[in-house]
Amino acid sequence: MAVGETTVALVGTVTSDLARRRVSTGDDVTSFWVVSHERRFDRDTGEWVDGRQLSVRVSCWRRLADNVQVSLGKGDPVIVTGRLYTSEFDGADGGRRTITELDAYAVGPNLGRCATVVQRHRRDGPPASDPGPPKATDRAAPAPAAV
Repeated sequence: MAVGETTVALVGTVTSDLARRRVSTGDDVTSFWVVSHERRFDRDTGEWVDGRQLSVRVSCWRRLADNVQVSLGKGDPVIVTGRLYTSEFDGADGGRRTITELDAYAVGPNLGRCATVVQRHRRDGPPASDPGPPKATDRAAPAPAAV
């Protein structure tokens, strides 16, 4: 970690398709957008309402890029940790644009909003792939209760 680096944990929803590319160094990068909505209770109406939001472009590198590509999709609830920064670029109209980006260290599903099956793989093995839904034979039968 560099001095002055801003490390954050972001809880939100994937709002774009995942884009994969290979950069000039030969490394794979998977990028996508995450939006985090503040939720607050409005005492006047007695309902939960959306507050402010944060939109962040997330970039995952190398093995994380491989695993995210086969594990997540648009609409999935996620928790992302990584280094936060802003990037400036020239827009199509010639105007200067700024976006917030996050170089991810770790990405996972938000188990408070979804369920998943974890597929581990060897450190030197291929990235995880979609195994499909679990079969009944994949789960151990419960032990009979003692009487």
